[in-house]
Amino acid sequence: MAKGKQWLNSLSSRLLLILTVAMLVALLAGVYSIIDYVDLETEEVLDARLLLTAKNLLRQSGQNIRKGNLNEAWLTLETIRGLENSWLGQFSKMEGTFFSPDKAKTSEEEVRVYVWLTVDNSILSIGDPMPGFVSKGETPVQSVTFKGRNWRVAGVHDNKNGYHLYVAQRDDLRVYMVHEIGGRLLQKELLSIPIVVLVLWFGIKQGIRPLSRLSAQVADRKPGSLQPVQMDKVPREIIPLVESINRLLARLQNSLESERSFTADAAHELRNPLAVMRNVARILQNTENIEEVHASAQLLDKSVARMAGLLSQLLHLARLDALERAESLKPLVLRSLLEDIVSEVMPAAISKGIQLSFTPDEEEICIYGDEEMLGMMLVNMLSNAIKYGNSLVSIAVVPVGAALSLEVTDDGEGVAERDFPHLFKRFYRSPENKQKAPGSGLGLSIVKRISELHGFTVVASNRPQGGMKFVVTIPAESWGWFRTINKGLFK
Repeated sequence: MAKGKQWLNSLSSRLLLILTVAMLVALLAGVYSIIDYVDLETEEVLDARLLLTAKNLLRQSGQNIRKGNLNEAWLTLETIRGLENSWLGQFSKMEGTFFSPDKAKTSEEEVRVYVWLTVDNSILSIGDPMPGFVSKGETPVQSVTFKGRNWRVAGVHDNKNGYHLYVAQRDDLRVYMVHEIGGRLLQKELLSIPIVVLVLWFGIKQGIRPLSRLSAQVADRKPGSLQPVQMDKVPREIIPLVESINRLLARLQNSLESERSFTADAAHELRNPLAVMRNVARILQNTENIEEVHASAQLLDKSVARMAGLLSQLLHLARLDALERAESLKPLVLRSLLEDIVSEVMPAAISKGIQLSFTPDEEEICIYGDEEMLGMMLVNMLSNAIKYGNSLVSIAVVPVGAALSLEVTDDGEGVAERDFPHLFKRFYRSPENKQKAPGSGLGLSIVKRISELHGFTVVASNRPQGGMKFVVTIPAESWGWFRTINKGLFK
């Protein structure tokens, strides 16, 4: 059973099985079509012969009747009937390749042909009429069923003299020819099947050889090798598969490189607070001065808080990286969401003396997204603006065409042009920002990733009057006015 399943799991075996079954179906359909055609043609030929025989007999019998030689007429009909009966009897008993008659039901005396002549307005009837036969007017050849067999009856007429001659013949010859021709044809076709199957098997093996080479190329790779699969001599049909594999390998390569860089940067960022904590621990071990203890405790608290924030952001990024798109999507009232986030970051703004400016929209706007993720994105955007702003951070919601722009601006010093390509990279912080405020360089990376998961775009730019502006663009299908939500805006 297991070997059978393994055989069916083979692509070449499946192809061979499918092609063999298709070939058998086509073969049987072809043989059936040929047999049907042979049956039709045989019937036409035998009907023509039957009509010709009837015409000849009518001419000869008519001459004898007009001369008064009724015995001669009868003898002519009986002679032809006997010859035809004997001739058909040979075929009814003859064994073919795929046709064997029932000898128990076949006898030499069995009647297979009837020949008779009738005259209008007379009781004269010459020959042995077929029992129960009823003529259908001037129809040349009729098909009737008699004694469980099919018969063909040819009728010719001499309307001038009122003579009507009929020859009824059983279908022994037609049945024999159809069975014999069809049987021999099927026999030859069946004999050719093994040869065709061998040719198909060889062709399939040759056809899937590139797959075997491709499989060997992949199997021979070292575990850490993520180089693209070679496209040389790859069949056109599997090029999309190989290209997909190469794209996957490229994504894995980028992911591994990103993880290596991420791990190195995370270890570097964690090294500083850990070093501070270790030094503070040494100081606490060797001092009895209460002031030094208080100062060390404060430094230790800052280091722990920094490390806790870093670990929190690392965990957020790890969870976001594992997603392909945002989850728990639902309509959210943007004003309520922003009010909650502003309340959350307000203590940090007050401690730095920064004013938060937010003008709620007159008509409530709703966006479609994950509430937790969007809250995290807004917290990081506002925290970044508060960290590097001087006195004012503003939030604005502006419809731009079919899209919606969410803008966060500050009045800080902005960033140098050289830093913009790296602004959303993980752990990247410009030298100026490192000196101005503490941080890990992960906040904007989180903003970028959450935007991508929602199908939003985020861009940053320097303001002409000073400071930075971050703009999150929400596409038309992800936002709408509150009044339209119940009308099917969000599916």
